[in-house]
Parts: sequence; C-alpha cells; structure tokens
Amino acid sequence: MKGKWRQYLHIEPPEGWMNDPNGLCFFDGLYHVYFQYSPGTPGGESTRCWGHYVSADMLSWKYCGIVLKPDIQEDRDGVFSGSAVACGDHIEYFYTGNVLEEGGSDYVLEGRGANVIFVTSPDGSKMSSKNVILRNSDYPGFCSCHVRDPKVTLENGIYKMVLGARTRDDQGCVLLYEGKTVDSLVYRGCISVPCMGYMWECPDMFELEGRRYLAVCPQGMEHEEYRFQNIFQSGYFVFDGDEPGDFEEFDYGFDFYAPQTFVTPDGRRILMGWMGIGDGSYFNPTTEYGRQHCLTLPRELSVASDGKILQRPVRELDRLKKGSKTVDGEVWEKLPFEVDVPEIKESFSVSVSGAVIGWDSSSGVLTLSFANSEGCGRGVRRIRPGKLEAVKVIADASSLEIFINNGRYVMSTRFYPEYKQVRIGALGVSARVTALRLNDTLVAIGEALIDFIPDKTGCEFYEVGSFTPATGGAPANVCAAYSKLGGKSRMITKLGADPFGDVITRTLNEAGVDTSYINYTDEANTALAFVSLAKDGNRVFSFYRKPSADMLFAPEEVTGDMLDDCYALHFCSVSLGDFPMKNAHRAAITIARRQGAIISFDPNLRFMLWDDKDELKRVIWEFIPDCDILKISDEELEFITGTAVFEEALPLLFTGDVKLVIITRGKDGASAFNSAGRADSASPVVKAKDTTGAGDAFIGSFLWKLRTSGVGRDDLASCSLPVIKDCLDLANRYCSISVQRSGAIPSYPELNELK
Repeated sequence: MKGKWRQYLHIEPPEGWMNDPNGLCFFDGLYHVYFQYSPGTPGGESTRCWGHYVSADMLSWKYCGIVLKPDIQEDRDGVFSGSAVACGDHIEYFYTGNVLEEGGSDYVLEGRGANVIFVTSPDGSKMSSKNVILRNSDYPGFCSCHVRDPKVTLENGIYKMVLGARTRDDQGCVLLYEGKTVDSLVYRGCISVPCMGYMWECPDMFELEGRRYLAVCPQGMEHEEYRFQNIFQSGYFVFDGDEPGDFEEFDYGFDFYAPQTFVTPDGRRILMGWMGIGDGSYFNPTTEYGRQHCLTLPRELSVASDGKILQRPVRELDRLKKGSKTVDGEVWEKLPFEVDVPEIKESFSVSVSGAVIGWDSSSGVLTLSFANSEGCGRGVRRIRPGKLEAVKVIADASSLEIFINNGRYVMSTRFYPEYKQVRIGALGVSARVTALRLNDTLVAIGEALIDFIPDKTGCEFYEVGSFTPATGGAPANVCAAYSKLGGKSRMITKLGADPFGDVITRTLNEAGVDTSYINYTDEANTALAFVSLAKDGNRVFSFYRKPSADMLFAPEEVTGDMLDDCYALHFCSVSLGDFPMKNAHRAAITIARRQGAIISFDPNLRFMLWDDKDELKRVIWEFIPDCDILKISDEELEFITGTAVFEEALPLLFTGDVKLVIITRGKDGASAFNSAGRADSASPVVKAKDTTGAGDAFIGSFLWKLRTSGVGRDDLASCSLPVIKDCLDLANRYCSISVQRSGAIPSYPELNELK
C-alpha cells in the first residue's frame, strides 16, 4: 500500500528523499516552502534539487514540482540549501551550488566548490537564469571548502547574508556578508564559539521581540545524557550585545535538523525543520513505499522571560479541532489528534501506541521512548526541564511533536504504528484528546483512461488521420483541476499493468494528484477512448473497455485510508454498469458519508457505453438520492428528468440527500439551486478550441472554490447565494481558459493564471 504512513498535516515528498526546508517565504497570497529533494531515490542517492510546496493557510499544501535542479557547472553536483526574500513583485533566491572536483582530494580542504547562486522568480515557480555571486575565492582564507546554506534578509535596503562554514582547523563558524546589491556583497566578519563542533550548517540570524538570535546546526558535538543526544544538533544562541550567549537546542527528540524561519504577513516568526537527520542509526520503513522524511509542522516562535525561545504549533491548527475527550486510563483514537496534559502534579506516563512519554517527578527527568518496534531503532531521549507544567502532543500518521512547558522544550520523532486507529494511555494523570481533521482532499472514484485526441476536427470519424494520446476519464480530470488550483486530490481506480497505465499515473502525479491508492491488474487493459469532433461541434466517442481494468475494481478494495481526509467524494455514471466498480462506488459512498464528506455526482452521460438507455436512467436515479451535490448539463436534463424545463425538473432532482443542484449550459453559463434560492453565473466570451474535459474542469474548480470558502456538507442546503455565485464564477472562468487549449488535463490552468 503506497499510501501507508503518509502524513495528513506534514509536508512530505510525493516520492523520493526530502531533507532541509529552503526558501521559506510568503508571496502573492501564498506560503512557499522549498526543500532539498532527491526524486526517485528514497535513500537520497540522486542529485539534490529543490522541490516546491505552496499553501494559502499552512494547513493544506500543494506540491508544485521541481523548480531548481543542477544545470550549470557551478551547481552540477547538487542544488543545496538556501533561502528566499519576497521583494514586491518577485522572489529572490540564494542557494549553494555544490561542485565535487575530480581527483584524490578530501573534499574538505580541497576539491569542493561551494558557490552562492542567485535566481529570481515572478511567481515562485518559473526561475530566471542563474547568477554566481560568491565562489570559494570570495571566502576568508581560514575557511575550508565547506561553506554553504546562505540565509539572506533585506533590511533597510541592505542585503545581509549569513553562511555556515568549517574552518581549516575544524571549527564551526558563521560568515557575515553585506551589500546594497546582490553583486556587491562584502565579507563583514565571523561568529564562532569555542568547542562547538567542526561545522555549522543552516545558519539563520533573526530578531524576535527585540532580541537577536543566531540559529545554527553544529556538527561534531560530544554527546551528553540530556543534551546533544543526536548525531548532529540544531539550536540557537541568544545575543548579549555583540556576543553570543549559551547554546540552546531547538528540539530534543530523535528527528529534527536544519530549521529555517520566516515572517508571516501578520508579523509572526515561523520555524519549520526537517523531521529527519543524516547518518542516524534508526530507519524509516516508508522507504519500502518509495519515499522518506517530512518537515515539521510550522511553529510560531515567541520569547520566554529568560530570553529562551518558545515554540508552539501555528494557531491555524486550531481550525482542525473536532471535539475532545478526557482520558484517564485507555482510549482508542484515529490519527491525527492532539493530546494535552494541562495539569501535572506527580509522576505519570502518556503513551501513543508504542511511544511513551514518561515523567519522573523525583528526578525531574522527562523521557521519550518506545515500548515496541514502532520506533524503528529509536531508543530513548531525555530532558531535565526542572518543573513540568504542561505537555502537548501532536500525533500525525507517522510522527509525534511534543511541546513541553508551552514550547520551552520540544521533542520530535517519527513512529510507525501499524494502524491509524491507535491506543492512547494515561497513567497517573488525566489527558485531553482532541481529534484533528483536515478533511481537505477531493477523492474521485471511477474511470481513468487514455483519450485519443484527433489531429483534425470538424470532420467525420473516418476522416481523422491520426490521434494523440492524453490522460482522461472524468473523475481523473476532476482531480487534476482541483489539484492544479492548489487543492489535494486522490484518485481511486484500477489500471492495467501496461504502458498506458504508467502514462496515466505519471500524468496525474505531475498534476499533483495522489495516485497512492490506484491498483493495477494483469486481468484487463487500461481503458481507451477515441474522440472526434464532428462538424456540428459534438464529440463522438469510441471506447475500448470490454472489460477495462477500472471496471474490475471491487468493493473490498475500498479502504478507510482512502477517504479518511476526504472533503468531497466525486463520481460519474460511466463506471456504474453491472460490474464490480459499481459496488465499489457504494462502499466508497458509505465510508465518505460516515466521514461527513460531501458526495458529488455528475452523471456525465456516455450513451454508447450502455446497451439499454433505460438501464442507464435507472442507475442514475439509483445514485442521485445518495449525493449532496448534483451537477448536470442542460443537454442531460430532459433525459434524466423527462423535462427540459428547470422549474419542472428541480422538484424531481431535490430528492434524498440532494442539497445543491447545478445546471451547466456551456457558453451560456451555469445556475445553482439550494434552499436559499437560485444563483446564476455567465460564462466569459471566448473562442473555444477544444471542449474536452470542460465539464470536469467546471466541477473540479467549483469544488475547490467551495472548500476554500469554508463550505462543508452541513452548509450546502442553506449556503448563501453570493458564496455559491462566487464558486460558479470561478468555475466558469476556469473553463473559459481550458476550452481555448487542446486536451483536458493539459489545458487546465494553475491558480496564478486565474489571478
């Protein structure tokens, strides 16, 4: 199961290896997170690139692909860590280009190039040409070849850069550079502390509530019982004037390194780190499923009375809380959730599956350990916080972040429970458990196929000379539209174990669709559909699916994991014939309904797939009462209801659970109806080139706008008409862009194109 242990709340790679967060910033209404990425190799063997995620709320993240990769001589062996500065109408990036020179050098005192490279982007994705602004020759003579990880700020028109470094006599330090332009950076000094490791990585200089801090990751520290317990450390110095004070660790758990901070539009300083560590003695079983590591939750930083930093989960996380229960003993809860121990008097232990948090009041020691193999080699971590006042645990599908004394201390770890329903135990204390439900994923079930698009339009089928293959199938198209706008989507289907199945999977992945739950079979081939556009503009389909792999997807293949973060379940009529996939729809609807998800149905009639039109009509009416949103075209209205008159058809359509009915009319716009009344939206006037997948683009973008507007299943019936109209307007604009291009998924615009 490729989706096993995939996180709900944390950023992790679609596949391959993830490490340091890079380029954290807020720009043009979105939070941007870049990260060190080795695609295709969960062990990190491939050359480092930068992957990219965006979010409007720091809760739901969209993967946007690889934005930087080695393609010049000065970064040929890796695009290493760096930072970003949002500058009005563009973003500026600074990163280390890694070069390993040929020869028998040690790559410490010689043989390594560490180049600071500068690029810009107008939107966070499209990158300019690369400009090398610092090379080894620009660093002080006392430096080794290990100089990297530029963190840059722009203060009163002056660029200020800190660089992590290793001296030639194996002392860690940070180099300081300043300049009025990126091409005029000048060395201004060095910060170091005796006996603090041989290399300082990932520096970050920032102010917080009037105090100055320097964050670094020192390598080579001697381990202690309560400090420096990992192979590499991560922490900060508080400055007293110009001198750094004592070093304090950010995190005392098993999995934390390479943090970076940035500032939100409302002035909060946010930290995110790599929930992993290099060269550790423990392992992550997600490598079996082609991926490894994740980032921490975003953490808000503030200052304690003693000047030390407090870390708390971002307040946005409170939106996900769905009800609490008190635990004094044992209880079972579905991941993710939050555990609070607000009042502590004596020794206690709290367990989340096999992870145990224990407090010994007599010794003043708090431990994090594992009572079973879920730690995958992780043993025990200890801290001595003195007085223990409160403990908060954020438990995701395969991670724990433990905040002690309002974030004065933090312990982070990966863990790997077998099931997503886990046991929580509280001994000697009462704990409060609160479910966290993101429920932001559009899940579509049904067919995914290859559409063969004609090279000529406006002619009969036999006149077409050739066809070009393109991924299609209405449910797959809807997922792609939703994801391209920044939402999370997941496709549930079965494909043939053939090249066409591979093409579909790759295309959906590139569009940001989760394909972890697509199954594959040798019993049937992937479905194919040949499409032609006749002179009257109508499409003619010729399907090859007797049977196709999607038809064989069985109800027992539907699992709760597929739908446990589901915002809406969408389906069409193509897969509702008399074969196993029909009953799989039933199983998915049952689970999604139990989750409180919206059920969305677009009949999307394909008469040529049915031997009996009356049977098609009967099946549609069998499923209409189970949906919350029903979307049909004006061309389908009369077949389904027996009348083409809206006023006569609507009372028939509002049956069972139906709360919102959408009627689309192509170039003439769309209307929506609920108990509040009617909302209408006109379509922009454009010259259509290809309408393939336009209806799917409409409902996919409509559902995305509905979710970002905060509309849930219980809101649909009485949702205000202005909100519904906004959703219709966006969907019509989205389609108007799509139909001016060829194909379905390739024609769907990203969010920035709508802006």
